[in-house]
Amino acid sequence: MSQAKEKNFVSCVVYLHNEGTAVNRFLEGICSVLRENFEKFEIVCVNDGSTDDTLEYLKLFVDGQDGQVVVSLVNLSYYQGVETAMNAGCDLAVGDFIFEFDKCQFDFEPSLIMELYTRALQGCDVVAAAPKFGVPLSSRLFYALYNLGNHRCRLRHERFRIVSRRAVNRVNQMNIYIPYRKALYINCGLKTDTIVYDNKAERKHSPQREEREIRSTLALDTLIIFTNLLERFSMAVCVILFGVLIFMFGYLIYSIFSPVRPVEGWLSTMSLMSFGFFMLSVMLTIIFKYLSLILSMSFKRQRYVIEGVEKLTK
Repeated sequence: MSQAKEKNFVSCVVYLHNEGTAVNRFLEGICSVLRENFEKFEIVCVNDGSTDDTLEYLKLFVDGQDGQVVVSLVNLSYYQGVETAMNAGCDLAVGDFIFEFDKCQFDFEPSLIMELYTRALQGCDVVAAAPKFGVPLSSRLFYALYNLGNHRCRLRHERFRIVSRRAVNRVNQMNIYIPYRKALYINCGLKTDTIVYDNKAERKHSPQREEREIRSTLALDTLIIFTNLLERFSMAVCVILFGVLIFMFGYLIYSIFSPVRPVEGWLSTMSLMSFGFFMLSVMLTIIFKYLSLILSMSFKRQRYVIEGVEKLTK
């Protein structure tokens, strides 16, 4: 007896940038799972300025499907980074649920795809798959800093995720510009979950210079927008300089009654410098606070966020 297939229409948004031969194997693995479990699905590939033979292998894959798989291709004008590319793909996707694959990397068991889908059906609007091993040092450092500045919503390195249509609509309502999807998903107020898996051996990927620059800019923008690290840093500097100011004031009082006189003008100069740097740090703290409020109003426009509404009266 054949297994009953899911009625929900799902979309798979796949990011492509110089994936070469990996794209064919990756899409074969994804489609085999989707064909087995869903009545209808689509694949949305986003070509982010690939300069190798990625598109040739993609077309070979499509030709080999004999029209059984709906594949759409979004070609970006030039390399714009994974976040911009995935936003373009998600805007085109029409599924009730959207799988987001940031990389053609099949280091997980195929059954994990349906495990995420099942968890989403149980009430989670965003479910992510996170590898247990092989997380780059730069990623670990970024997430450590992010979680240090945002205790309410913690992030970790993810391989792919499933997002409900409700979560996509919620994020789009929060802001028309989505700088970092993962952060907005986890801050949108809906229920989220992460499934950690034992990942297989993976191929090493050395990002190109352009890719490293965009990632670095994205990481810095994300830390500024979604965390309070700048405020905390400026406050710490303010406290340290205030301690120096108190110390200089105490030393000034001590020197008045001390028989040992310091170099003439040294105390007044150091006291003035300490006071000046302290006031500068206070001004920077106030400025960072105002910037934080402006960013909060720009990227978190909702006055409140809710997980859902239940009708209790029958």
